[in-house]
Amino acid sequence: MTQLGTAIRERRLAGDLTLVALAERSGLSQPFLSQVENGRATPSMDSLYRIASALGTTPQALFDATTGDHEAVVARADDTAVPTINTAGESLRRLLLPGDTPFHVIELRGLATEFREAWTHEGFEALYVLAGPIEVEIDGSVSLLQTGDFMSYPSQLPHRYRSALGADARLLLMETQLHAAQQGAHSTT
Repeated sequence: MTQLGTAIRERRLAGDLTLVALAERSGLSQPFLSQVENGRATPSMDSLYRIASALGTTPQALFDATTGDHEAVVARADDTAVPTINTAGESLRRLLLPGDTPFHVIELRGLATEFREAWTHEGFEALYVLAGPIEVEIDGSVSLLQTGDFMSYPSQLPHRYRSALGADARLLLMETQLHAAQQGAHSTT
């Protein structure tokens, strides 16, 4: 997690923010943020989203991107170099396409068996169920998805998921960064 802490510190300093200012924006304590930056604490998924939002980015963008404009990227099933986020009691998130890219691809291995707090953020998401069933709640409406099912939604709507399979559930999540997609559209016109 030292790499993550370094990325957070670099983003914070690039934005001319103090730890106190980041703490105020994220709603997290300054000592905790200092520990994260120094690799002595690991943020939960909720804390990571708060930090990323306060820095004007996404959690995935805080992980080193291995892509370039003209490079092919391969992420093998057993590749230990693929960045991961382990959300205790929920899932192991393999960041198949992290960094400052117009979209992210994340494999979720395991899901909570009960709904956790709903997420909202900028952009758009799409889910493909690799091993289900999975229940997805979007803005209060629950859909049951089976293996092979696909769903998409604006990620500004409150969303969350769960599966009775627990650790055996698998999901492929693709999400756009709305601002990155819009910047890409403007640069081609």
